[in-house]
Amino acid sequence: MANRPKKNRSARDKKLAKQRTIRDARKREDHPLYYLQPPFSGYQEWIRVPRHAGEMFEHPVRYDDSLEDGAKDLMDTFMKLGPRYNYLVPMAAVYLDSILATGEVPIAITGRPGHVRLVPLKEMAAAVSTQESLDRMREQYPEAGLPEKAELMTDDAAAFHLHQLHFHGMLIMDDDHVLNMVVEKPERGKPWVLNGHLEEGDC
Repeated sequence: MANRPKKNRSARDKKLAKQRTIRDARKREDHPLYYLQPPFSGYQEWIRVPRHAGEMFEHPVRYDDSLEDGAKDLMDTFMKLGPRYNYLVPMAAVYLDSILATGEVPIAITGRPGHVRLVPLKEMAAAVSTQESLDRMREQYPEAGLPEKAELMTDDAAAFHLHQLHFHGMLIMDDDHVLNMVVEKPERGKPWVLNGHLEEGDC
């Protein structure tokens, strides 16, 4: 009785493998950035935000007076970012939000590790406000949920779409808090190829 026919074991293994594939696909769809696990410090700590946090954000609650202002600001940031990251937020997203608030975004220069261009958020908003550039981005990043028709994009809208690219693993923050576009979409556990790290091979 202990020794089951090989045929049964094989069928069971196939069933388990299929279930694992389905689970992996669901995880990647629900939390693509978490599933891919970028190799930088900003992705070592993830905060699970309660789904009712959005209600708290729309209807502010009274914080404990013992909380310092920095802690209150961090809680507000997590509540704001929760829906954008499907309620699983990496610290890198907090850093990104802080950078976006300055109005200038540090973007890695392709093929030149260590070289950075500070791009005004207004410039980025204007760049994706043309139909040509928007179509190009939609073709390159179909998962990002970019609009079909170009409109004059506000700074806030541009910041929102940068978070979208980040959530989908198309924009990654390295340990210097510089944003790198993903050159080749990786598989889980595979090397990353980023525009600011090309000469180093992989990450």
